[in-house]
Amino acid sequence: MTGDDPRYGAEVRRRMSSLAGAGSFAPAPDVATGQAGNREQGAEIELSCRIVGGQVDAARFRAFGCPHFLAAASWLTDRLRGARRDEIEHWDWREAAEALEVPAAKFGRLLTLQDAVRGVARNWPGTPGSTV
Repeated sequence: MTGDDPRYGAEVRRRMSSLAGAGSFAPAPDVATGQAGNREQGAEIELSCRIVGGQVDAARFRAFGCPHFLAAASWLTDRLRGARRDEIEHWDWREAAEALEVPAAKFGRLLTLQDAVRGVARNWPGTPGSTV
């Protein structure tokens, strides 16, 4: 992706230059994860969040997808910092679409992010049925 590609806004280009938030946290009692999508459909993400004091202390992602999707995953790691479970339980993909000026043709991929975020909420430490 070149720095002047007109298909991508400034924030997508900025995010793609560093992919801040890329990586993952090792399984631990204070880490909640959510996974969604698959490579065959063009978008896959594993989202892991370290929970401290009832809120997201830090978030990381491992993902496969187009530049809009990867930039949105990076953006999401910043967005989730400080969020409580009840906030992320209802997080909506449209927030990322607006922040990154994602074209409507890519909205379905952002739903994958929403599914992963809701997976984190389901796996929140101390939540009944959580895997951590």
